[in-house]
Amino acid sequence: MKKYIIISILMLLFTNTSYAGSTTVVNAGSDSGAFHQMLSMIGDDLNSDFVQANNPVIAGSHFDKKNVLTMWSTEWPGDKTLPSIILDKETIVAVSAYETILCSRDYNSLSEMNGTIKIATWGKTPAVAKFLEDLGNANNVNFEIVPYDGSGATTRGYLGKDANTIFTIQTKQSKVEADGNCFAFSSKGDLDFAFVDVLVAVNPENGAVEEFRNSVSKLSATEAWESAFAGSAIYVLDDNNASDLVNKVSAAITLNSN
Repeated sequence: MKKYIIISILMLLFTNTSYAGSTTVVNAGSDSGAFHQMLSMIGDDLNSDFVQANNPVIAGSHFDKKNVLTMWSTEWPGDKTLPSIILDKETIVAVSAYETILCSRDYNSLSEMNGTIKIATWGKTPAVAKFLEDLGNANNVNFEIVPYDGSGATTRGYLGKDANTIFTIQTKQSKVEADGNCFAFSSKGDLDFAFVDVLVAVNPENGAVEEFRNSVSKLSATEAWESAFAGSAIYVLDDNNASDLVNKVSAAITLNSN
């Protein structure tokens, strides 16, 4: 009986053991941006050490530590002067994305489009121009960009009829549909473009990635998170969405690398 009790206690201790290692949160962005805000909330929840690196080069100097959690822009892997980190289903904690939409007052589907179409969108983002060029080639359409600095100005330009078609972020859908129809969405797989950033673990020990994912899942359900990051979507990687998220990250990197 005594032996049975000891074995039972050991089994209970084993099944309740979770990751208890030390974590270092490294912010490769500025001390006032969304990266800092998101990583600070997660870092507080994990009771971790926090490093404010300000740029990916300095951030990389901390990546020799175990159990590092950082946030990585999909614009950075295309720059060979910056540190390279592994972004796959074993290391990705979550993907933060501003999903995109394609809308028009002239068309109701991509298949209806033809010829040259003026499209209101970002004018200083090469990846957007590359995406629209590829989308146009695939659908026998020539998209002529009417350029704006941001999503707000893009929406105003569209509603002001500078262009009859618009490519913008999904948070602008209700405003755009005051005069038009949105028919293609990155969130549904119609468009292979979203503004994507990745929460990623570097040198994780056993259980660390799962602990990070649990923290993000819990925090992203709170009002504080929803208020802080309104307009973006957070997708925590799990068995059901792993392939989709890895593909979303890979597509974003490819667009930003050309």
